[in-house]
Amino acid sequence: MKSDHFQTSRLYIRREVLRLTVFTLLTAFPVLSTFFCAEAAEQEYPSRSVEISIAFPPGGALDAAVRALIHDAEQRLGQPVTALNTPGSGGVPAVTKLAKAKPDGYSLAACVSNALIFIPHRNAVPYRPLRDVTPILSFGQAAPLLVTSPDAPWQTLEDFFAATHEKPGELKIAVPGLGTPSHIALAMMSEQDPSLKWRFIPFAGPGEAEAALLGGHVDAAASGALARVRQGQMRGLLALSGERLPAMPDLPALTEKGFDDPGRGDSTFLLLAPAGTPDSILNRLEQVFLEAAESRTFKDTAAAYSVTPVLRGRSETQVFLREAWSRENSILKALDMGDAPATTPE
Repeated sequence: MKSDHFQTSRLYIRREVLRLTVFTLLTAFPVLSTFFCAEAAEQEYPSRSVEISIAFPPGGALDAAVRALIHDAEQRLGQPVTALNTPGSGGVPAVTKLAKAKPDGYSLAACVSNALIFIPHRNAVPYRPLRDVTPILSFGQAAPLLVTSPDAPWQTLEDFFAATHEKPGELKIAVPGLGTPSHIALAMMSEQDPSLKWRFIPFAGPGEAEAALLGGHVDAAASGALARVRQGQMRGLLALSGERLPAMPDLPALTEKGFDDPGRGDSTFLLLAPAGTPDSILNRLEQVFLEAAESRTFKDTAAAYSVTPVLRGRSETQVFLREAWSRENSILKALDMGDAPATTPE
């Protein structure tokens, strides 16, 4: 009897051990398979086309610079890279779309730094600027110009100021969206000198603003199309930056005309990925696009649009953005525009 009981107990224990072993394997299999599939996907990246949402319409400096990068980058990646213009609100729609995208390296966005710094300080946006997206690199700074048409009655900035004084609030300046760096630079000029009263006419991007000027619908425009100034299609009046532009040395800069450089006249171009994108993919993209920024195609395009190719990798760009956020906080308080930003950064 004892022997039979012992044999029965051993069989029961074996069955339980077998059952638990099978249960454990079945439970662990989906987790293990997901892990190995994800690791394989990272190693094979990219296995299909990559999409970059550009935060401004075609025709502007950011659009041209990104397409020049793509020209070289897709050869290095071995897969097509498509550009999709997602304009509006200084880049907020493009960044919002990116923040909701799957962090697999196939959805990226290119914007200017004000979409992560200036705008979220002034307005609540549907993303946390320093948490929901992660930088791949920064690849340029564009200092826009204040331009007018070649047949305008004013030849210099002083002439334009004199006309402004004669017709306060009547002269119209086209800007590529409210809250963009060029709009802010011009608005702060008016704040510093209350005699400079202009009407700002916002457009969806630089191309539309320039078209409005060339069509005679406005008196001046903020533009980064250096090539058009060189070709005589526009007349440059002022570089909206702290120093004269090497590519346009004859144009005066803000500081030499007695205006502060708010630190936003230069738009820093950023390439971003969704937060949570694996480091292996981010490192691959960083390497590819930094190399693409050394190409002749990109350098020629940058020169044509007065873009300074200031290159920073992932970690440097992260530091830059955090320092810019802190600096913007200080500017807010100095201008008595609030003690806290409208959007929480993280």
